[in-house]
Amino acid sequence: MKIKIATVNEIPEIECLYQELFIEMSTLQPKYIKPAKQDVTFIRNTINHKDSDIIIAAIDNQTVGFLLIQETTTPSYSCIVEHQYAFIVDIIVGSHYQNQGIGSALLSEAKKWAKNRQLDYVELNVLSGNIGAIALYEKQGFQDMSHIMRLELA
Repeated sequence: MKIKIATVNEIPEIECLYQELFIEMSTLQPKYIKPAKQDVTFIRNTINHKDSDIIIAAIDNQTVGFLLIQETTTPSYSCIVEHQYAFIVDIIVGSHYQNQGIGSALLSEAKKWAKNRQLDYVELNVLSGNIGAIALYEKQGFQDMSHIMRLELA
């Protein structure tokens, strides 16, 4: 397995993995998330922007997983301590390649990415029903910091 920063050449494979990610998310929360295609411009802009990257995992020159990471700053509220941090927007390992250490390798590379930029921490969001991902993140040292709660009115 090879872990590296994506180039525009990997966009078609990233697109396919995004479709798989959106299907998985729509299965976990079908009322709020639907299968979709990711906008190619979004992927290209992420690859080309200085404050973000897509880290890919490749086996035999095929992209089998990726992690989209971006540098960001905490909101400027008077009660919030300002931090520069890395936010993992998306992470997916193709279904045929899960449970082989690829997710762990991507997360380890994300930690290095953040440390190289001298950021304070790495943050991500995960759907509450995604038990496998939550277990992976906890194994990697991530801790639960907040909860989003929703009250449906209809």
